[in-house]
Formats: sequence, structure tokens, C-alpha cells
Amino acid sequence: MFVIMTYDVNAKRTGIYRKLLSRYLGHEQFSVFFGDLTPSTLEKLHREINKLMVDGDKLIEISAVNRHNVDVAFWSKDGRTEGLPTVASDVRHKSDSQIL
Repeated sequence: MFVIMTYDVNAKRTGIYRKLLSRYLGHEQFSVFFGDLTPSTLEKLHREINKLMVDGDKLIEISAVNRHNVDVAFWSKDGRTEGLPTVASDVRHKSDSQIL
């Protein structure tokens, strides 16, 4: 199962989430993590998150049975403040070697 997780928590708690999610998923960008998990490993992660969460913590989880059916695009302005953002397709998640 392909999983993308991101969190929005109090600044004092970011290290706790970063440490937990890094044990299960690849660290992509600040509070964004992704990778392949078995259903049982994902359930174990859910239990650990449940113990960790406090009022005000927010997590977003996006999952798909097959990572090849997920499209990822990165948007950026690359230092520009005007004009349209650059949108680039990213297929790294579709390759086994990049996930590991």
C-alpha cells in the first residue's frame, strides 16, 4: 500500500512526529513522508499515532493500493513572485529503488 502522510502540529511537537514517521516512511519535505507499507504495518503506525496525538494535532493520510496509480506534481515559483508557478510531474514514487 502506498502512503503519503503529512502533519501540522505545534512546533514543539514536530520532532516527535518526524521521528515516528521516519521509522515507517521516507522523509520527502519538512512534514511530508511517503512510502510503501503493508496493511499490518500501516495499522501499527495508526496505533502509534493514536497514542501520540493530542488536541490540536492534525495529520493527513493519502493511501492507494498501488503507487503506480498515484500521480504526484510539485508546484513551485522558484524564487519568482509573479506569473504562473512551475508544475513538474514527479514519478520517483513509482520506482522501487527510490522508495527504499
